[in-house]
Amino acid sequence: MYKRIFTISILTLLLLINAKAQDCAVVMETLKGKYEGGCKNGKADGPGKATGTDTYEGNFKAGLPDGNGKFTWKNGEWYEGNWYKGKRDGNGKMLYKLGDRDSLINGFWKKDAYAGKYEKPYIIHYKTIHVTHLSATLQNKLLNQIDIFLDSETGNSPYGIGSQAVTAKPQITDMTVTAGTYLRRTQNDNYGKKIGYTLEEVTFPFRVVLTVGNDSIDLEFLEAGRWNVEIRLAY
Repeated sequence: MYKRIFTISILTLLLLINAKAQDCAVVMETLKGKYEGGCKNGKADGPGKATGTDTYEGNFKAGLPDGNGKFTWKNGEWYEGNWYKGKRDGNGKMLYKLGDRDSLINGFWKKDAYAGKYEKPYIIHYKTIHVTHLSATLQNKLLNQIDIFLDSETGNSPYGIGSQAVTAKPQITDMTVTAGTYLRRTQNDNYGKKIGYTLEEVTFPFRVVLTVGNDSIDLEFLEAGRWNVEIRLAY
């Protein structure tokens, strides 16, 4: 009698657990099927594993991959790394199946698309207070070149001598390369208030300290390509 009651109790408990697992929804269509793991408010949440057409094992939030985990597609391709709201987002690695060979890509993803090898393709290590604007944009990957455009809010430099102190454009007075190399440097004054500098045949990663009078900027470029740099000073 007791054995029968115990058996019925175990079966009831298993049915309750199974019902709870079924109530724990996985939102992504290709993962719907079997789920084992944490649950919150009826959705997969916390560490778990979902198997449908595709498979994902890792952290969930509100029914979607969120946090660290590995997603395997039905064709054998996989991504392992960080997720946000069901999309690859952050540091990770992706294995692609390319015919008779595989290709593994490491780097950073943003909104489910590969953003590049580095989270930030350039780094501003230091700039003085008079530098009011500094931006760097990767234009393309056809040339390994850096174009620098320097101007000020008034178009004048306070570092001239005599009358030149109020008429001279700000200019780069020193350029110290601390990583990488470049072959040629040219200067172009025909940009109105701006002065343009071009560094050609740059090897990356490339780091340089630019000096403009008493001001300085320490910039590092991690990805190769043609960069456009805009610098403005507060005078």
